[in-house]
Amino acid sequence: MDNLQIGTFGWQRADSQGHFYPEDMPEEWQLDYYSNAFRVVLVPEALWMSWNAYAIEDCVESVEGEFRFYLNIEQLVNEQKLAQIKLIKSGLGDLLKGLVLFSEACVPESVIEGVAVSLVSKTQVMPGWQVTINDYHISGQPLGFCDQLSAEGKQQAELLKNFMSQVPEKSHDIAFFVGGDSINMNHVANLKVVGEFLGY
Repeated sequence: MDNLQIGTFGWQRADSQGHFYPEDMPEEWQLDYYSNAFRVVLVPEALWMSWNAYAIEDCVESVEGEFRFYLNIEQLVNEQKLAQIKLIKSGLGDLLKGLVLFSEACVPESVIEGVAVSLVSKTQVMPGWQVTINDYHISGQPLGFCDQLSAEGKQQAELLKNFMSQVPEKSHDIAFFVGGDSINMNHVANLKVVGEFLGY
């Protein structure tokens, strides 16, 4: 098991301007900058639902190599979202790695439009693999998520050890996302270093 990838819920965050991104960096350059530091991102639903073919092409041109996109889905999957996922999959191809449904209302299919699905919920779980991180049950395609990340390296190490101990042995390219109302990118960068130090 290897290649744990740390990323964040979105890359266009006001709390990152001037802290993670240079103060005067244009928004259209942020994904390029982000993808040099991290290899995965969880794209908020409001953003990916607004993408057209040109926006998707811009995303492809902004990243290199093994970068992967995951799409956040809020509450439910409807026909409009399915059509947009299909459009994005045709544009991103293998760069689209997974769908992450945040819902207390339903349990999704394990694959939607040919893309593996993870469920993050306080009350619902999908059959098969699952892990609990803080108050969240995460199930389906193995994936990590937390909305409160400690600044302390020891606590970050315990978080990753507990998570990785429950990931199936043959898994690879596992994503772990940090979300929440406010994200300290220094803490996220440190989590990435901790994961590398632990050999993940």
